[in-house]
Amino acid sequence: MATLYDTIISKGLVDNLPKVFLAGELKYIDWAGFEWCPILSGRNYVKGYSSKLENLILKLYGSELYIENSLQKYFMGNNYQDFTFTQVLTAFDTLNSKLPIDIYKTSLVRADIGVVINHNTEKECNRWLDFKGKLPIPMIKRNTVYGSQIRQTNNKFKGYNKTFEANKTADVKLQEELMRVELQGNNRYYNQRTNPIGVHTIQDLVNPNKFQLLANELLGFYSAIKKKPNFDTSKWLPKEKRIYGYMRDVEMANSMKKYNKETHKIDRSTFIKLLSKYKNEEEENIVLNKLKEKVNFSIKN
Repeated sequence: MATLYDTIISKGLVDNLPKVFLAGELKYIDWAGFEWCPILSGRNYVKGYSSKLENLILKLYGSELYIENSLQKYFMGNNYQDFTFTQVLTAFDTLNSKLPIDIYKTSLVRADIGVVINHNTEKECNRWLDFKGKLPIPMIKRNTVYGSQIRQTNNKFKGYNKTFEANKTADVKLQEELMRVELQGNNRYYNQRTNPIGVHTIQDLVNPNKFQLLANELLGFYSAIKKKPNFDTSKWLPKEKRIYGYMRDVEMANSMKKYNKETHKIDRSTFIKLLSKYKNEEEENIVLNKLKEKVNFSIKN
């Protein structure tokens, strides 16, 4: 299930917008093939107008048009099937032909990139410890934890059960055990950084090189999440289990280091050897490899 672009939010100025929009009248307006509904402020004055194109939401504030929602759902009706780079190009072209604005020139406000793979979401998300000190937050729907997310000021990273989500939000019963891994970032996140990606307009999103850079960003973020090792401790010796257990407990390990330095030094050496002895590289990288496979498929097709 290879996907990459999902929710896109962009904005741009509309040339020759009819003056009726600027009058702020409380009425529906037919223009450019759309019916525009007034958007009211808290004090009940008209602050803009909105319309829809399939699942996409269009909002006019003065002459500034915002276009937002899932590009893949607009083009395909869902965001769990394959959505390749070639299809992305077709989706933008199709969308552009129906809008009263050149979408390629609109400024990018936010772009979500994601991949859907066959994997057990609970097993994977239970491994997530933190991302640069940020702890994962449970994602809950209908009183059920169905994933985890890591929130920062300018981005959000999610891993969630797509099979469950599709069933609860769209009443779609998928037969496969699907997990969606998704990175949501705003303009500041992608562009105002040490190594900027440089995605300022929708035109940048249809650049193959930028597409690759965004894919790398998704993979890099996932790789940087600190995770519990995939160990099967059932066959370990009692001493190995004891050392592994207390070395994983930060408070206990620090106490041993402070009050029993020599024992801690010996046990830490044993702990490191344990990690090396029982680490299964294939198991550790199973999700990353699945993500890479789907990303590569999306890029090449």
